[in-house]
Amino acid sequence: MNTSPCRILFFLPDLDGGGSQRTLVNLAGALPRDRFSATLAVGRSDGPARDWLAGHVPLVDLNAPRLRWTLGPLRGRVKRERPHILFSSMPDANVAASLAVAGLRSRPGLILRETNSHRHRGDLGWLRRKLIGWAYARADAVVALSEGVREELVEDCALDPERTVTIHNPVDVGGIAAATQAVKDSIQEVPLNGPLIVGCGRLHRQKGFDLLIEAFADLDDARTRLVILGEGPEREALEALARSRGVADRVLMPGFESHPEKWLAQATLFVLPSRWEGFGHVLVEALAAGVPVVSAWAPHGPADILDDGETGLMVPTGNAAALGAAIDRLLIDKGLRGRLAEAGRKTAERFSLPVIAGRYSDLIENVAAKNPVEESS
Repeated sequence: MNTSPCRILFFLPDLDGGGSQRTLVNLAGALPRDRFSATLAVGRSDGPARDWLAGHVPLVDLNAPRLRWTLGPLRGRVKRERPHILFSSMPDANVAASLAVAGLRSRPGLILRETNSHRHRGDLGWLRRKLIGWAYARADAVVALSEGVREELVEDCALDPERTVTIHNPVDVGGIAAATQAVKDSIQEVPLNGPLIVGCGRLHRQKGFDLLIEAFADLDDARTRLVILGEGPEREALEALARSRGVADRVLMPGFESHPEKWLAQATLFVLPSRWEGFGHVLVEALAAGVPVVSAWAPHGPADILDDGETGLMVPTGNAAALGAAIDRLLIDKGLRGRLAEAGRKTAERFSLPVIAGRYSDLIENVAAKNPVEESS
């Protein structure tokens, strides 16, 4: 009986600080080492996600700064190392992974992870949609981050429901809680000048930070400050909006932050104003840190995480006025903030690394068992 660990090659185009990078890095490090041998291959190895890498997971730099240049090196790596599983995330990377193993005599099991709602994003175009559908139809398993995304994929890409599964993001709940508490302990003697609202994500229209700034500008308490963590193409527009609404002196955008707990430790509340989401990783991080949250319904992820009124407040998507009203309600009601924070900590445990890694472990082993790879002599 073969008891050697299942070999998994995780593939990312880069180590930028996005949710896909965080998830695959977290997952590679959390899989039981007696059952799995994980390697992470990346097209480009510079980037802030390097800070998240587990020391026992080998990093392979494919030296391919453009995604299309990864095909040859990735295919070569698969042919040499013969992993049992090739695991990719993000639509274009998933297409590249599918192409890299196409036609191989000894092909690994292919697991592709979808990170977002395709129906609500407007940047795919017919050709990319067709390629994505082609890739997903050839996968042994497609992982969706939320149930709504899974339902979309099955319908839009005509996928087999039996090969399409919802597994939420793994979040280092314990680590975030401990790091947040450590920050609180170090700053407990420093008084805040007023409430602090925190948002986090790529500065892109999807994330709805324009709506958050509009809502923030209409709040009554002029002592309130807003911090938006992240970087992206909408920075200049968001800064201009803050100036036009007269709140630029109270809106801080410090860029990407690999350790958001330094801000979450000081946050009065956390807001996710997204127009659409695949999951909402930062929501779980805020819950783990004990911060009460306000979220747009944002198809599809937040509804998988929050119970409106019990573990957070949810508002209609794209509605700055409703967002502002929910924020104002939490700023005023300290008791509600406390109840949501306590319930949120318990909710976060559903998405902890051990829980989600266990689900992925079962999926990976099932796919590997159905796709035996010829071992090198």
